[in-house]
Amino acid sequence: MTKREEYAISFRRVKTSYGYDNFTETTNDENEQIAIHIENSGKRITELQIDALEKALNKEKIQEDWGEVMGSQLDIYVQRGTVQIAYTNNEIPIQDFKQLLEEWLDFITD
Repeated sequence: MTKREEYAISFRRVKTSYGYDNFTETTNDENEQIAIHIENSGKRITELQIDALEKALNKEKIQEDWGEVMGSQLDIYVQRGTVQIAYTNNEIPIQDFKQLLEEWLDFITD
């Protein structure tokens, strides 16, 4: 089972007149902000987030308030081993979010 299946998030690609657009969808309201944040993350931003999450997993010093992706805030809580997306009360494990971003990066660069 992929991490996106575990979180009930799916990726889809739509052909447009100028190429393709990539989207996320979820059937779980609790994970909607996670799906939106991922969808708004392009290749470079996704790579930067993965790098920060890897550093957090290795207990390296990082900026916990990582920043925003098109208005969606990402906070990385190293001590708790979780991330929080978009000021929700929903924290998920750093490793899970890293895997979700890695799956997204594979999808958008395929």
